[in-house]
Amino acid sequence: MGSLGTGEILVIAVVALIVFGPKRLPELARKAGEMLAKTREATKSVTSALDSEYDGITAPLQDLKKEYDSTVKGLKDAASTATGFSVDLSATPPTESTKPVTAETPETSASSGDKDEPTASAPTPPDAGNTPQSDS
Repeated sequence: MGSLGTGEILVIAVVALIVFGPKRLPELARKAGEMLAKTREATKSVTSALDSEYDGITAPLQDLKKEYDSTVKGLKDAASTATGFSVDLSATPPTESTKPVTAETPETSASSGDKDEPTASAPTPPDAGNTPQSDS
């Protein structure tokens, strides 16, 4: 269901000629053309009205986006100037599967297989084992 082919248009023209006759057919075609022109004009005016409303609504949002983009660019420039590294602020935050790598603590380095190095343990309080027990 879409466009009409040449055969279909020819059949419609012949049926219209038979039904309306050769005298009224040009008058009907003229009226149909005028109605089509009015419909196109109305459609164009509605489209332009909707476009202007859309532009009026989205203009503040576009201004905010420009301000945001300039702020992000300024932050990137400041961060790269201060640290000497390029900064990617558009990256997504880390998830469980992409957690950032953290520095190894002495406990984790001991589990890596180095048996020669001493492991760090939590310091014990000086009086933890030598507290006198009272006889009550």
